[in-house]
Amino acid sequence: MNPIVLVPVYRPTLPPLEQYSLDLSLAALAGRPAAFVAPHGLDRRYYQQRYPQVAFAAFDDAFFASIPGYNRLLLDVAFYQRFAAHSHLLILQTDAVVLRDELDAWCAAPYDYLGAPWPDGHELFVNLDRFGGANGKRMKVHVGNGGLSLRRIDKCTALLREFPQAATVFCQTGSNEDLFFAFMGALSGDFVLPGEIAASRFAMELRPSYYLAVNGGHAPMGGHAWWKYEPGFWKALLPASPLLDGM
Repeated sequence: MNPIVLVPVYRPTLPPLEQYSLDLSLAALAGRPAAFVAPHGLDRRYYQQRYPQVAFAAFDDAFFASIPGYNRLLLDVAFYQRFAAHSHLLILQTDAVVLRDELDAWCAAPYDYLGAPWPDGHELFVNLDRFGGANGKRMKVHVGNGGLSLRRIDKCTALLREFPQAATVFCQTGSNEDLFFAFMGALSGDFVLPGEIAASRFAMELRPSYYLAVNGGHAPMGGHAWWKYEPGFWKALLPASPLLDGM
């Protein structure tokens, strides 16, 4: 297994909490190959000076001009093919934090996509590809937020090719790319997603205290949007910093 850590960036510098998070994450993942996923036109000086160990993988600026543009990038087969020399990619957005490196264990697990669970789930009536027309199906999914997510590259590529109509509709509507992998992954005959409990041991976002209570007290490898949801939960797991005062 040889995962690569990918950090999407689009601004010339990071605000303090994101810099703090990325500093901690890259320290926890020290020695792993890593790259900033960035627009061609980004001024790289801040990143090159602060994170000289991290390479750059540049893509068209349009992918970084809006959230729908970013979603299209993550639904593009060419994006995954760019990193085909690796078994997995870890999407590490700058509002996520990695507490410790458990990538080897998670890469060895059977899952093709891992992300934090959604306690209330997301619902969708799927009426696309082989589930079109009379085969339409109403679904509810509970896994996996893309902000801190581990993806098996060949299986994600295969899923995009398995459901091309769905991928096109998600791109055209600007829908969240992680929902494509959650819904279509659940409908695939060859894509493995974890249940909520396993997912919560990889990452948490919404209601982390609840998931800690129901998953056996297992703190996750990391979390997404940690200062937005129960910041006190995360403060207890993170190194002290003036940035955390008052949380």
